[in-house]
Amino acid sequence: MKCTYCGAVLPEQSNFCGKCGRALNPASAHSASSGGQNRSAAKWLGLGVGLLLLMALAFMVGARSGLFTQAQVKKPDAPSLLEAQPPKIEAPSVLEAQPPKIEAPSVAEADAPKPPPKHVVDWLEHLRRTEERRQRLERNVAPVMSMLVQATVARAAAMGGIAQGDFDKAEADYEREREKLRQGYQQRQREWAELLQYFQSVPPPPECRTLADTYYVGLSEYVTSITQIEKSLIENDIGALTGMLGSVQSDLDARFARADEELTRVCEQYGIRKYFSIGARGTELIRSLGGGLPLGF
Repeated sequence: MKCTYCGAVLPEQSNFCGKCGRALNPASAHSASSGGQNRSAAKWLGLGVGLLLLMALAFMVGARSGLFTQAQVKKPDAPSLLEAQPPKIEAPSVLEAQPPKIEAPSVAEADAPKPPPKHVVDWLEHLRRTEERRQRLERNVAPVMSMLVQATVARAAAMGGIAQGDFDKAEADYEREREKLRQGYQQRQREWAELLQYFQSVPPPPECRTLADTYYVGLSEYVTSITQIEKSLIENDIGALTGMLGSVQSDLDARFARADEELTRVCEQYGIRKYFSIGARGTELIRSLGGGLPLGF
C-alpha cells in the first residue's frame, strides 16, 4: 500500500508511514496523538520533578554553607554587643584599687609591743654608767671626810675644857686626817671634772633632753658641794661647813629626785624597764657629814 500523504510504498496493514511518520487511518492517528501527548506530559513531569529536586538540593547546600542565613540577616551599622568595646572606667577596678588605708595598727601589730628606740636605750645606759661612777667616787671620799669630821668634833670638844692630854691627841688626830684629805683633794677634783666631761661626751637624743639637763644640773651642784666641803674641812672653816651642810642637802635631794622622776617618765613612755635610780645614794655623804657634827656646832 501507499502512504496517502507522501506516496511512499508501505507494507499492508501499516498504521504509520515509515517515511513521513503520519498515521494512515484515524484510529491510529488518535492513538498516536494520545501516545504523543502522554509522552510529552510524562516528559514535562519528569523535568518538573528533576527541577524541584535540583532546587531542594541547592537549598540544602546553601543552608549548610550559611549562604541563605548570611544573605537574610542584615548587619547593623553599630557594633554588636560582642564586638563593641566595653566602656572605659576612669576609676581603678576592684582588683586594681588600693585597699583603704587603716590608720590604726593591725591586730598583730597591736598585740606585739614595739621595741623601744635603740638610741634611747643606749643613752640611758650611758646615764646609768655616769651615775654608777658618781656613787663610786662618793664611796671613795666618804670615809676620809667622815673621819675628818669626827676629828674636828673631837678637837672642838678638847678645846672646850677637856684634859690637856686629850686635846693634844685630838689635835694630832685632826691634823693627820686633814693631811690625808689635803693630799687627795687635787686628785678628787680631777676625778669629778672627768665625770662631768664623761657625762657630756654622749649627746642625749631629743627624747631624753629634759632628763639630761635635769641630771646635769644636779650632778654639777653635787660636785661643787663636795669640793667646797672638802675645802672647808681642809681650811678648818667650820662656819662655812655647817652653813653649807644645812642648805645643800635639801637642794641636792630635790635635784636628784626631779631627775629620777624624769627617768621614770622616759622609761614608761618607751616601755623600758627602769633598772637603776638616780640619787638613791646621792646625798648620803652629806647626810653623814651633817649627822656627825654636834647640834648647834
